[in-house]
Amino acid sequence: MMTHFYQASSVWQTVLLVISQFTVIVLAAGLILLFKRKSKLPKMVTLGTMFLINVILYVLMQLDSRITGAEQGIHLEIPGFVLLLILLISLGVSASILLGETKNRKIINHRSIKESFDNLPTGVCFFNEAGLPVLCNHAMQRFSFAVCGKDVQYITDLEYCLADDFIPTTDVKKDGRVFVLPDSRAWHLEKRTFTNESGNHYTQYIATDVTDLQQNRVELQRENAQLRKVQADLKRLSANVVTVTREEEILNTKMRVHDEMGKCLIEARKYLRDDSTDCIPDSVVASWHRAVSMLKYNNETSDEDMLSQIRKTCESIKLGFHQTGILPKEEAAAYILTCAVRECVTNAVRYAAASDLYVEFTENKEVATVHVTNSGKQPDSEIIEGGGLSTLRRRVERAGGTMTVQSLPKFKLTVTVPKGKEGVL
Repeated sequence: MMTHFYQASSVWQTVLLVISQFTVIVLAAGLILLFKRKSKLPKMVTLGTMFLINVILYVLMQLDSRITGAEQGIHLEIPGFVLLLILLISLGVSASILLGETKNRKIINHRSIKESFDNLPTGVCFFNEAGLPVLCNHAMQRFSFAVCGKDVQYITDLEYCLADDFIPTTDVKKDGRVFVLPDSRAWHLEKRTFTNESGNHYTQYIATDVTDLQQNRVELQRENAQLRKVQADLKRLSANVVTVTREEEILNTKMRVHDEMGKCLIEARKYLRDDSTDCIPDSVVASWHRAVSMLKYNNETSDEDMLSQIRKTCESIKLGFHQTGILPKEEAAAYILTCAVRECVTNAVRYAAASDLYVEFTENKEVATVHVTNSGKQPDSEIIEGGGLSTLRRRVERAGGTMTVQSLPKFKLTVTVPKGKEGVL
């Protein structure tokens, strides 16, 4: 043990070299751990000094070992037990420091709280009443450097970021309170103020990673733009819906006139074929009167609305038209309700032999309604919806409305349609 290292046996030299190499590895790992945990500077200096000493001793022992040969070594006259003592002391000190660090990690204190605060993924910074930062973590510092080009030094650095005229650094995009950094990550900056138990006022700034929300927002904006484009196309396509539907209704009216004329001709032919000398029956005269009145009706009067045309038709066929309320101003709803009134005019004359028609219009912010009754004979049974009423029901339901046909004790048609819908006729 008292012999110098270069004079010791090969076994003893090998043992010391192995212990020295292990010590160097432990000291190096300890330094890395202290650096990552940002431990206190005295501990890092102590461990660093011992690391350098042990590295030098390891190199010297390698040179003085029997592997290099006695004539090539430095031959430092250091007893073997001194080297062993240095190695053991280095191991003991490193173990004590590392164990202390591990123990501190299990205890919640000011240091552990500060370390956890610094490692938060969300940027947080607190300013006192003077505007100086009292607590600021690493995420907020990185955010400030990326957006402003400098670390947080005063409260105005972050206040200016929220200003409308703020211009961020190159490659950073600002959208209100959201900042898109060059790495495509989006951060939302928010300001809060609070007062602690001592009455001191503090201002808190929080930078939150909202990348996923921002991507969803951009995607929604893109989809909304496409939907607006589709809506514009639908409006253009529905611009002719009213015209097309009116032409369809005119065609249906002409078909009904054609049917009425056919019935009149059949009755007249039967009367003429019988060579009767009696007076023409009143039913035949009335049928011809209605048919001729419909033929006189002019569909090209563009200066009158549909309801006025219906009134004119009722006047021409001697059907009293009694209206309560006014037609809604919205074109789509008004047209459907007018179609309902027109269908009731036809049915009142054709089936009920009515002399008067009663129409009541009502509306609120959401819907418009029409109630139609007549003075004709009561139905004998439940009314079965035919071509006209079935067509009307399809139109009403396509517009999102409802249609009710009351048969007993007297006929009553109620149609309700929502307001504010386009292209549903």
